[in-house]
Amino acid sequence: MRATLKKQNIRFRERLAASRVITILRADDTDYFPDVAQVLYDSGIRVIETALTTPGALDAISVMQVELGPDTMVGAGAVRTLSDVDACVAAGVDFLATPVFSPEVLDRAQQYGLPVVCGAQTPTEIESAWRHGAAVVQVFPVAPLGGPDYIQAVRVPLPEIPLVPTGGVTLAEVESYLGAGAFAVAAGEPVIGDAISGGRLDELGKRASQLAALAGKFV
Repeated sequence: MRATLKKQNIRFRERLAASRVITILRADDTDYFPDVAQVLYDSGIRVIETALTTPGALDAISVMQVELGPDTMVGAGAVRTLSDVDACVAAGVDFLATPVFSPEVLDRAQQYGLPVVCGAQTPTEIESAWRHGAAVVQVFPVAPLGGPDYIQAVRVPLPEIPLVPTGGVTLAEVESYLGAGAFAVAAGEPVIGDAISGGRLDELGKRASQLAALAGKFV
Protein backbone atom coordinates (compact mmCIF):
# COMPACT_ATOMS: atom_id res chain seq x y z
CA MET A 1 0.00 0.00 0.00
CA ARG A 2 2.89 2.38 0.69
CA ALA A 3 4.06 1.92 -2.89
CA THR A 4 0.59 2.88 -4.10
CA LEU A 5 0.55 5.93 -1.81
CA LYS A 6 3.98 7.03 -3.02
CA LYS A 7 2.83 6.79 -6.62
CA GLN A 8 -0.37 8.73 -5.91
CA ASN A 9 1.53 11.39 -3.96
CA ILE A 10 3.94 11.88 -6.84
CA ARG A 11 1.04 12.11 -9.28
CA PHE A 12 -0.70 14.68 -7.08
CA ARG A 13 2.44 16.82 -6.82
CA GLU A 14 2.94 16.65 -10.56
CA ARG A 15 -0.63 17.78 -11.18
CA LEU A 16 -0.33 20.58 -8.63
CA ALA A 17 3.04 21.67 -10.02
CA ALA A 18 1.34 22.28 -13.37
CA SER A 19 -0.61 25.22 -11.90
CA ARG A 20 0.82 25.93 -8.42
CA VAL A 21 -2.71 26.72 -7.18
CA ILE A 22 -5.40 25.12 -5.02
CA THR A 23 -8.68 27.00 -4.76
CA ILE A 24 -10.90 26.41 -1.75
CA LEU A 25 -14.70 26.39 -1.83
CA ARG A 26 -16.52 26.95 1.46
CA ALA A 27 -20.04 28.30 2.04
CA ASP A 28 -23.32 27.73 3.85
CA ASP A 29 -24.50 25.50 1.00
CA THR A 30 -23.23 24.10 -2.30
CA ASP A 31 -25.81 25.70 -4.60
CA TYR A 32 -23.24 27.67 -6.58
CA PHE A 33 -20.28 25.32 -6.31
CA PRO A 34 -20.62 23.79 -9.81
CA ASP A 35 -20.88 27.23 -11.44
CA VAL A 36 -17.90 28.54 -9.48
CA ALA A 37 -15.88 25.43 -10.29
CA GLN A 38 -16.60 25.84 -14.00
CA VAL A 39 -15.32 29.42 -13.93
CA LEU A 40 -12.18 28.27 -12.12
CA TYR A 41 -11.68 25.56 -14.72
CA ASP A 42 -12.16 28.00 -17.59
CA SER A 43 -9.56 30.26 -15.95
CA GLY A 44 -6.98 27.47 -15.97
CA ILE A 45 -7.26 26.23 -12.38
CA ARG A 46 -7.30 22.44 -12.10
CA VAL A 47 -7.08 21.67 -8.36
CA ILE A 48 -10.15 22.47 -6.27
CA GLU A 49 -10.75 21.76 -2.58
CA THR A 50 -14.29 21.66 -1.16
CA ALA A 51 -14.63 22.01 2.61
CA LEU A 52 -16.57 19.33 4.45
CA THR A 53 -17.89 22.08 6.73
CA THR A 54 -20.26 22.90 3.85
CA PRO A 55 -23.37 20.67 4.00
CA GLY A 56 -23.56 18.45 0.92
CA ALA A 57 -19.89 18.91 0.06
CA LEU A 58 -19.29 15.31 -1.00
CA ASP A 59 -22.27 15.28 -3.35
CA ALA A 60 -21.03 18.54 -4.85
CA ILE A 61 -17.58 17.03 -5.39
CA SER A 62 -19.12 14.15 -7.35
CA VAL A 63 -21.02 16.61 -9.55
CA MET A 64 -17.92 18.73 -10.18
CA GLN A 65 -15.82 15.69 -11.04
CA VAL A 66 -18.31 14.67 -13.72
CA GLU A 67 -18.78 18.18 -15.13
CA LEU A 68 -15.09 19.18 -15.15
CA GLY A 69 -13.64 15.88 -16.28
CA PRO A 70 -10.50 13.90 -15.42
CA ASP A 71 -7.99 16.69 -15.93
CA THR A 72 -9.28 18.41 -12.77
CA MET A 73 -8.59 17.14 -9.25
CA VAL A 74 -11.45 17.81 -6.83
CA GLY A 75 -10.75 17.03 -3.20
CA ALA A 76 -12.31 17.37 0.24
CA GLY A 77 -11.01 19.85 2.79
CA ALA A 78 -11.49 20.24 6.55
CA VAL A 79 -11.01 16.46 6.97
CA ARG A 80 -10.46 15.74 10.67
CA THR A 81 -11.75 12.28 11.58
CA LEU A 82 -11.52 8.69 10.45
CA SER A 83 -15.18 8.75 9.50
CA ASP A 84 -14.46 11.81 7.34
CA VAL A 85 -11.77 9.84 5.50
CA ASP A 86 -14.05 6.85 4.99
CA ALA A 87 -16.87 9.04 3.68
CA CYS A 88 -14.49 10.81 1.30
CA VAL A 89 -13.16 7.53 -0.05
CA ALA A 90 -16.70 6.26 -0.58
CA ALA A 91 -17.49 9.45 -2.50
CA GLY A 92 -14.42 9.02 -4.72
CA VAL A 93 -12.63 12.28 -3.95
CA ASP A 94 -9.26 12.87 -5.61
CA PHE A 95 -7.42 14.03 -2.48
CA LEU A 96 -7.92 15.05 1.14
CA ALA A 97 -6.91 18.26 2.91
CA THR A 98 -6.68 18.60 6.68
CA PRO A 99 -6.41 21.76 8.81
CA VAL A 100 -4.17 20.00 11.34
CA PHE A 101 -1.56 17.27 11.58
CA SER A 102 -3.47 14.11 12.52
CA PRO A 103 -1.43 10.87 12.39
CA GLU A 104 -4.57 8.72 12.51
CA VAL A 105 -6.13 10.56 9.55
CA LEU A 106 -2.92 10.18 7.56
CA ASP A 107 -2.73 6.49 8.46
CA ARG A 108 -6.30 5.87 7.31
CA ALA A 109 -5.75 7.77 4.06
CA GLN A 110 -2.62 5.70 3.45
CA GLN A 111 -4.69 2.54 3.67
CA TYR A 112 -6.58 3.79 0.62
CA GLY A 113 -3.56 5.25 -1.17
CA LEU A 114 -5.20 8.68 -1.07
CA PRO A 115 -3.01 11.83 -1.22
CA VAL A 116 -3.28 14.21 1.74
CA VAL A 117 -2.63 17.95 1.84
CA CYS A 118 -1.80 17.90 5.53
CA GLY A 119 -2.21 20.96 7.73
CA ALA A 120 0.65 22.01 9.99
CA GLN A 121 2.06 25.17 11.49
CA THR A 122 5.36 24.75 13.34
CA PRO A 123 8.53 23.26 11.84
CA THR A 124 8.05 20.23 14.09
CA GLU A 125 4.52 19.65 12.80
CA ILE A 126 5.61 20.23 9.22
CA GLU A 127 8.43 17.70 9.51
CA SER A 128 6.14 15.19 11.23
CA ALA A 129 3.45 15.52 8.57
CA TRP A 130 5.97 14.99 5.78
CA ARG A 131 7.53 11.94 7.45
CA HIS A 132 4.05 10.55 8.01
CA GLY A 133 3.29 10.45 4.30
CA ALA A 134 1.66 13.77 3.40
CA ALA A 135 1.70 14.55 -0.33
CA VAL A 136 2.34 18.22 0.51
CA VAL A 137 2.16 20.16 3.76
CA GLN A 138 -0.41 22.92 4.06
CA VAL A 139 0.94 25.69 6.31
CA PHE A 140 -2.20 26.98 8.04
CA PRO A 141 -3.03 29.66 8.94
CA VAL A 142 -0.03 31.29 7.33
CA ALA A 143 -0.92 34.99 7.55
CA PRO A 144 -0.62 35.28 11.37
CA LEU A 145 2.72 33.45 11.22
CA GLY A 146 4.36 36.08 9.02
CA GLY A 147 3.24 35.18 5.52
CA PRO A 148 5.96 34.77 2.86
CA ASP A 149 8.72 35.53 5.37
CA TYR A 150 7.64 32.53 7.45
CA ILE A 151 7.63 30.23 4.42
CA GLN A 152 11.09 31.42 3.45
CA ALA A 153 12.40 30.87 6.98
CA VAL A 154 10.97 27.34 7.24
CA ARG A 155 12.36 26.42 3.83
CA VAL A 156 15.92 26.98 5.05
CA PRO A 157 16.09 23.92 7.35
CA LEU A 158 13.36 21.95 5.51
CA PRO A 159 14.10 22.57 1.82
CA GLU A 160 12.80 19.24 0.53
CA ILE A 161 9.28 19.56 1.97
CA PRO A 162 6.68 20.96 -0.48
CA LEU A 163 4.84 23.72 1.39
CA VAL A 164 1.43 25.11 0.46
CA PRO A 165 0.58 28.27 2.42
CA THR A 166 -3.08 28.95 3.09
CA GLY A 167 -5.21 30.97 5.44
CA GLY A 168 -5.17 34.61 4.39
CA VAL A 169 -3.34 34.30 1.06
CA THR A 170 -4.33 37.24 -1.17
CA LEU A 171 -3.81 37.77 -4.89
CA ALA A 172 -1.27 40.48 -4.15
CA GLU A 173 0.86 37.98 -2.20
CA VAL A 174 0.87 35.04 -4.61
CA GLU A 175 4.18 35.93 -6.25
CA SER A 176 5.76 36.64 -2.86
CA TYR A 177 4.77 33.23 -1.50
CA LEU A 178 5.94 31.34 -4.56
CA GLY A 179 9.07 33.44 -4.74
CA ALA A 180 9.77 32.52 -1.11
CA GLY A 181 9.83 28.86 -2.14
CA ALA A 182 6.25 27.69 -1.64
CA PHE A 183 5.38 24.69 -3.79
CA ALA A 184 1.92 26.13 -4.42
CA VAL A 185 -0.60 28.45 -2.81
CA ALA A 186 -4.11 27.68 -1.58
CA ALA A 187 -6.64 30.49 -1.65
CA GLY A 188 -10.30 30.74 -0.78
CA GLU A 189 -12.36 33.84 -0.06
CA PRO A 190 -9.88 36.42 -1.44
CA VAL A 191 -10.25 34.78 -4.87
CA ILE A 192 -13.74 33.24 -4.75
CA GLY A 193 -15.42 36.25 -3.16
CA ASP A 194 -19.22 36.49 -3.22
CA ALA A 195 -19.51 34.22 -6.27
CA ILE A 196 -19.81 31.32 -3.86
CA SER A 197 -23.15 32.71 -2.69
CA GLY A 198 -24.53 33.92 -6.00
CA GLY A 199 -22.31 36.91 -6.72
CA ARG A 200 -20.90 37.90 -10.09
CA LEU A 201 -19.18 35.07 -11.92
CA ASP A 202 -17.54 37.45 -14.39
CA GLU A 203 -15.68 39.14 -11.54
CA LEU A 204 -14.66 35.73 -10.23
CA GLY A 205 -13.33 34.92 -13.69
CA LYS A 206 -11.12 38.01 -13.62
CA ARG A 207 -9.69 37.14 -10.20
CA ALA A 208 -9.22 33.48 -11.07
CA SER A 209 -7.48 34.33 -14.33
CA GLN A 210 -5.21 36.73 -12.48
CA LEU A 211 -4.41 34.04 -9.92
CA ALA A 212 -3.62 31.50 -12.63
CA ALA A 213 -1.42 34.00 -14.47
CA LEU A 214 0.52 34.99 -11.36
CA ALA A 215 1.11 31.38 -10.32
CA GLY A 216 1.88 30.41 -13.91
CA LYS A 217 5.08 32.44 -13.75
CA PHE A 218 6.47 29.77 -11.44
CA VAL A 219 5.40 26.71 -13.44
